[in-house]
Amino acid sequence: MPLFTNRKLHRAGELLTATQHAHQEGRFGAAEEPAREAAKLYSGAGRPGLGGAVSSRAALGRALREQGRAAEAENELRTALARPGVAGTAEAVLRLELVDALWAGRRGEEALDEIGRAVAVSGPDDLRLTAGHARALLLGELGRHREAVSALAELADTARRLVPPQPEFALVVDSDRLAQLAWLGEHDEADIVALRVRAAAVTVAEPVAGPIRRWVGHNLAVSLSLRGRHTEAEGLLRKALAETVGTDRLVFLLRLGLSRALLGQGGIAAREAVETAGTIADTPPGITEQDLSLFGLAAATVHLALGQADAAEREAQQALTRCADAPSHRVLELRTALGIAELRQGRGTGPPAAAAEDWRAHFGEQPAAARQALAG
Repeated sequence: MPLFTNRKLHRAGELLTATQHAHQEGRFGAAEEPAREAAKLYSGAGRPGLGGAVSSRAALGRALREQGRAAEAENELRTALARPGVAGTAEAVLRLELVDALWAGRRGEEALDEIGRAVAVSGPDDLRLTAGHARALLLGELGRHREAVSALAELADTARRLVPPQPEFALVVDSDRLAQLAWLGEHDEADIVALRVRAAAVTVAEPVAGPIRRWVGHNLAVSLSLRGRHTEAEGLLRKALAETVGTDRLVFLLRLGLSRALLGQGGIAAREAVETAGTIADTPPGITEQDLSLFGLAAATVHLALGQADAAEREAQQALTRCADAPSHRVLELRTALGIAELRQGRGTGPPAAAAEDWRAHFGEQPAAARQALAG
């Protein structure tokens, strides 16, 4: 390899490392330029730089997306995919990053198509599992909770049957299935899954076991709150928070869950929980638009409880702009909150009929929380 090319590759590697460190720290603006420069250097190195070019383009796509520039991210990723020689694992990596860019633009069906293309060219089992996991979670975001449950069950089974098996990944997937079951109102099955995952997590070594345990606590608390068992949900969430250090995405979601559990008990302390979560909303790496829509739902619900219908309306409307136009459980809760806020301001004559019909159409018998809301 010519000395000049070797130097370029070395410098590109340094820039890519800097990009990855910036990503880990949530400094996506700072990650953009080193990722862009690394991509340029790797691309100029010809075939020896192909792998690095793919990694740096994927990193650039994420940096742009995390800054709210999804269209630019998509353009960069499609340009990278069009490069000669990009195939197999390299293609799958870029397509999975493209999925996130499309989803950031609320283009859910296109994102699902890209996941299918990524799976078709994926080589390693790890990448196939990642793609399958992304697909299942996206199905849930699109309101296709039943399909998500089936996909997650199949994925967990696949992870356990691999050689060597991946039991930790299977437990993460089972925890996600618990949440989907909760949104479907299938709480007995959610209890069974939670019991199984918590028992299996005991056999997993740290530091992997801790996050699995806390995510199960969070997702089981969702189920308990939807059943009106708010005190039990609060206990699980406080325990998980006590075991968590820092202000990451999980802490953000745990605090939002706690606000729901407190509000269900008539506690004005829920307002404090929502405000606390809001202070870290822009800080932890990995916070998504969907997570922020959950914050909007929590805030709207608290405003309704405090008799602040105008503020509840604003929060619900803003949160809905962060969601796909699809009947997911969260979207229907937001539509319900919005309908109640409008009703309380004199813009309606009875319970929000459209929201009620949505619940019946997509979930059959309304979950307890929805019945309570619609009666409000």
